[in-house]
Amino acid sequence: MLVTAEELASLMQQDVDTATATLAIEIATGVVQSAAGQRIIEVVDDEAVIDLDVCDNSLYLPLPERPVTDVTSATVGATVVTDYQAQLQRGRLWRSMGWRSATLPYWNAPSTVTVVYTHGYPVGHQRLQLARSVVFDLAKTGYNTAAGSGAIVSEQIDDYSVRYAEMAATIEAALDPDGPLARALRRQYGRPPGSVKLIAARG
Repeated sequence: MLVTAEELASLMQQDVDTATATLAIEIATGVVQSAAGQRIIEVVDDEAVIDLDVCDNSLYLPLPERPVTDVTSATVGATVVTDYQAQLQRGRLWRSMGWRSATLPYWNAPSTVTVVYTHGYPVGHQRLQLARSVVFDLAKTGYNTAAGSGAIVSEQIDDYSVRYAEMAATIEAALDPDGPLARALRRQYGRPPGSVKLIAARG
């Protein structure tokens, strides 16, 4: 998560229910990473399975998540390879023999490359500040909405409706691809256009 329940309580200057705050933060973090187009929190030794077809004959293999900070291993088909160079700043690997398996039964058969690598920003990194500010905004509204969900008198119900509308509007603004907030998140954290074509990542 991009922030903690303790940090949210400090921002709101009140005690919070930890479970409710954590859920609000998890949802807010998911919204921010969805708007950014990728996971931005550091993941160590994540596994990405990259599908290649006959047209994928480049010597370069773009990795799905940025920034790339370390590459642990690369496997072409079922063969572990070490004859590659990692260009971390560009988020890709280079290999003189390319990335399609040499043991395919047919020349035009699909191939896979499995890469284990570390990506994203570690906790406390300065570049996470924009994402954290949005998460704080979403989580604060979400927490207040959840905390008021048991309201039964008219004033409380009206207040709950207002808070719910505020949360929905903030989420909508974050996810609107043409909105200024989503553009700012993509500009700060998104992958370069056309950097990756495919990808199924596990981890």
